[in-house]
Amino acid sequence: MKIWLILLGLAATLIPSFSQEVPTKSIREAENDRPEPTQTTNNGGWNWRWNIFGQGIPVENEDDATVKLEEGGERENEGSHEQKEATHLEVASNKRDGGAEGNECKQSRVSEVGVKECLDDPEMPAGTTNTTEPATRIPTTAEATASTPCTSKQCQPRINPWATCARATTEDEKKLFEALTEFSVEFYKAAILHEKPGSNLIFSPFSVAVMLSNLLLGTCNQTKDRLERLLFYPEGFTCVHRALESLQKSEALTSANAMFFQPALPLENDFRNLTRMFYKTKLAHLTNNSNQDVADINSWVSQSTNKKIKKIVNELDSDAKMILLNAVYFYSKWKEMFLAKDTKKAKFYRPGLAPINVQMMMSKKYPMASFIDHSLQAKVGRLQLSNNMSLVIIMPRSITQNLTEVEERLSAVVFKSVMAKLESTHFKPTVVYLPRFKADTSQNLMNIIGEMDFGFFYDADLCEISTDKELAVSSAHHRAVLEISEEGVEAAAATVVSLARTANIFEVSQPFLVAVMRDNGFPVFMGRINNPQAA
Repeated sequence: MKIWLILLGLAATLIPSFSQEVPTKSIREAENDRPEPTQTTNNGGWNWRWNIFGQGIPVENEDDATVKLEEGGERENEGSHEQKEATHLEVASNKRDGGAEGNECKQSRVSEVGVKECLDDPEMPAGTTNTTEPATRIPTTAEATASTPCTSKQCQPRINPWATCARATTEDEKKLFEALTEFSVEFYKAAILHEKPGSNLIFSPFSVAVMLSNLLLGTCNQTKDRLERLLFYPEGFTCVHRALESLQKSEALTSANAMFFQPALPLENDFRNLTRMFYKTKLAHLTNNSNQDVADINSWVSQSTNKKIKKIVNELDSDAKMILLNAVYFYSKWKEMFLAKDTKKAKFYRPGLAPINVQMMMSKKYPMASFIDHSLQAKVGRLQLSNNMSLVIIMPRSITQNLTEVEERLSAVVFKSVMAKLESTHFKPTVVYLPRFKADTSQNLMNIIGEMDFGFFYDADLCEISTDKELAVSSAHHRAVLEISEEGVEAAAATVVSLARTANIFEVSQPFLVAVMRDNGFPVFMGRINNPQAA
């Protein structure tokens, strides 16, 4: 079996009808319907094998998502700050001989060197239930310690912690912002290891985090712990999904989710219900007709992105059983005019290479916070956007410095310190020169996540997604496009400062780091621009 998880950037709010009828039982009712742990029988073993396959889903370059920072009034023509990205992750199953169906994988699985006496151990011989003795029960902590290497945590039934959070607090959101910021920087540091020197890079850490967090709902045992650490979620952070839920729909950001799956796929009710609860995932059946399934998926993509992305898949593998989709639409406007008539050709300097001519936008009095950061040895600027968003630029202090010097000094601690200082720095009218550019890059998440946690996808335990016994993550990819132009901005209402009185100048005429930030929050998009002319 193969499960493909696909995330698409720049989603609109239109959601099509889906054919799957979703169970109406609550999480509490679902829990009550489960057999008591003392009534366990062994119906066969779980032997999970994980393999990686390199084949990904084809993505058409022309119709992928875009972010536009534009000036004007109407969304299509006024120009806007729009973002799109596409991410997909495949999960496949490799069939093994033997074993029987029926195990719901509700007990934490012990390692292969563990003890057979643990409840529902994969290799416990069939027929071990003693009909004359009381039913199998969970050993106490003392018994487990005395008679087996298993801990009580390993042998107890898994209790899903996510449903215990009714509402995310301000403190929960703060924890999430901290985690997303750390994840963004570490992801960036890992991603540049797989990029060519001097290349552009753009990605949406928010998109990747939403994908992995949705996957987190279906993880078990060590996989759950590793994924939480990879995302920098604090231990015991049970409200993470509630906090993410509140971020997926705001004035600047809208997220939509869907899941297409084979009717015969035995999805766990907990996963089905929780992904709907936290991510509003819409459920629909695959039809076993590949052409129809491709059309249905692309139709959902087109409607969810307001026709910004018309096609994301050209074909599906014959063994595809499940496809999880996420679409994110981001929109924000400039706070001050970048007039097209002011855009002129100007030099863009790259150390060690000949200068190139680029289209340089100019604003005479853009509200901007800026300073020199000595820890990065860089100029830092924050351009205010609408909807509590900002565009952050970080570039070397001198045009003779390489951007790699800034990247080497970058860390999560330094980045958070710089962002905190930017938040406390007042906006001042500034003459801004900013190159017009479009960056379009794709990343293999298998490689990048492997840098952050080696082998994570190779042995991921996803038994909370389905009772199907053999699932494996086969591929994961991410694509993002960031476009900045001068059209379609929101005029500032109050500041009246003449050019003669404006002493601040911020000129971006060399390679730079870029981040689209939620104010007092986290990076929604992040990357670097080494060549504004490169698509």
